[in-house]
Amino acid sequence: MGRWLESLEAKARIIHGQLAGARRLAEEAGLDPDEVAQPYFDLINDLYREECQFAQLVDDADLIVRYLGPALEPGPTMSTFTSVCRDLKAQIQGVAKAIVGLSVEDRVRWPNELDPLLSGLSHGSLVVGVRIQAPEQNARASQREFTGISDSVVESVRLAVKSIATVSRHVDDSGIDEDALDDELPDPAIRDTVLVAAAKLAPSGRKQFNGVEFYSADAAPAPPRTLTPRSRRVLDRAIARPVRALRSVEGTFEGVIRAVDLDARRFEIRRVANAGAIRCMYQPNEHELVRRSLDARVRVNGRYEAMDNQQPRLIAVESLEVLEQPTRQSDMPIDSG
Repeated sequence: MGRWLESLEAKARIIHGQLAGARRLAEEAGLDPDEVAQPYFDLINDLYREECQFAQLVDDADLIVRYLGPALEPGPTMSTFTSVCRDLKAQIQGVAKAIVGLSVEDRVRWPNELDPLLSGLSHGSLVVGVRIQAPEQNARASQREFTGISDSVVESVRLAVKSIATVSRHVDDSGIDEDALDDELPDPAIRDTVLVAAAKLAPSGRKQFNGVEFYSADAAPAPPRTLTPRSRRVLDRAIARPVRALRSVEGTFEGVIRAVDLDARRFEIRRVANAGAIRCMYQPNEHELVRRSLDARVRVNGRYEAMDNQQPRLIAVESLEVLEQPTRQSDMPIDSG
């Protein structure tokens, strides 16, 4: 039994105890025990009819996303559902690709699809569950294998997806608890990747969503903070200045541009000497150059953050120089947002 179901059963035991006590007191006072007990029956019904199903969903998934807002009442339209799943899949894929790309230097084959598994719906909201499975455990055609990727990397992808829920625990409408977030996501590159994904998934207000909540079975069984249009603006400010100034130093690195995200102004340089891969944020004036330079060998300079082992992981690029253009057009797509 998972943590969320265990917490739910503990809550049920408390209500049952209160119910028994209320009935006993009602009988002693000469009142109708059933009338006195009715509010407790209502609580128990709600617990098992709604909360039990949701707790099961959370315990079975790596990530649960609950969308809230008037667009979902009394239920989501097919176009709303399709849009939500498309956006969620894109961000999960982005986080997964980033963690794999930042973990290995050699090119790996990536499946054409990484479909979230729909776990359930509830009145007034849309609940989507996501589960990442190792290839040998996966028998569903809708969730394809991570071809050529080791079990350790699949586990890293699973942890990265769960990290989206981690971000939401440390963000509210006023700001981000950076120290707490850094403790849970010590890798600056992964932290930035997940912040970008969370910013894109947070509601903008344009689709009539007013809140998005992220749940993970690893988190404490308690309501998370709800991301709102205001917290999306907080996230946008954070990813505009991703490198922590007090922890950064200046450096210059050479590598091959991969995994370009034009919308977030991010790319990775790989095959970096003594570093492997580094996530880069570039300035708006470099937009066209980056767009043309996928697979090119480049030199970047700027202030960067490193891991505790001093390995560079995230750099705010101040200058970008193309050293060698690719000899052929890359078969990897550019994410233009």
